[in-house]
Amino acid sequence: MSYVSYLLRRFAFAVFSVYAAASVMFGFTVLQARLILQKQLALLRYNGAQEWQIEQFREAYLARRGLDRPLYEHYADWFVDLTTLNWGQSIAYDQPVAAVLDGRVVTTLEYVVPGVVVAVALGVPLGVLAAFEKEGAVDWTARLSTYALLGIPVFMVITYLLAVVSPVRGGPLAGDGPYVHPQVIAAGAVAASLLAGQLRFSRSAVLDQTGREFVKMLRAKGVSRLTLVRHVLRNAALPIVSLSLSELLAVLVLNIYVIEEILPIDGLARASLVAVDQGDMSLITWTTLVIVFLGIGGSFLQDVLYGYLDPQVSVE
Repeated sequence: MSYVSYLLRRFAFAVFSVYAAASVMFGFTVLQARLILQKQLALLRYNGAQEWQIEQFREAYLARRGLDRPLYEHYADWFVDLTTLNWGQSIAYDQPVAAVLDGRVVTTLEYVVPGVVVAVALGVPLGVLAAFEKEGAVDWTARLSTYALLGIPVFMVITYLLAVVSPVRGGPLAGDGPYVHPQVIAAGAVAASLLAGQLRFSRSAVLDQTGREFVKMLRAKGVSRLTLVRHVLRNAALPIVSLSLSELLAVLVLNIYVIEEILPIDGLARASLVAVDQGDMSLITWTTLVIVFLGIGGSFLQDVLYGYLDPQVSVE
């Protein structure tokens, strides 16, 4: 199987995963709506409402949510709406959900992407250097720094940054430092929270390779340090990619909610928090699904890198 065929197969699986995840979310949404209805009907009966009033409320509730139709028709409409980005109306923002998310997803990515790039650009080389200088000063410094970074939660990183800079013009949110754009502070927090993981994974992956026979042979031949690093990285790249992407997705999903709760950033996580606060089920559903879609996209990227780094993967 060619690399292109492998990519097409993985892309088709990613698309299937998107609709499968959306279908699961559809089931949870319908179930939750019916549970809420049962609680509200019980409350009406407790308050002495007449049966005709209860039935009238029930019919109106089901009609507003499309639950007065057969389930397969409701699911078919959901499937079409997912594809055409017709995601319903947000109660919290009084706008279509797609309009609420338009721009906010980009706002979140504007600090997430630079933070990830910085963490990878610093963490991987430092991890490689620490592995080749095992038990040396660089290795011990890197390991101690890793433990320190792993022990500091992201909200503390932001707190430390806010002690010396301000994310608000005309009056610091904390401290008396110079103005720094909130996106820069957020990118720094993301980089700090991910750097330790990148360093640790890179060091472990390289150490797994340094004891292998081909490394001993290259050292016996007297090859340069740069050539040796290049050969080791070629073999360690696959586990680094695997562990790094898994760590990135897990940490980022949690961190964006903390970051946008503390800093004045109106991104995807802030919209999701507003939706939860105001009980906006449509917005809760689709903000959750956007995060799921981004996770599936990350998994597809991992498959792409797998096939490129290890041709054997694409022919299995």
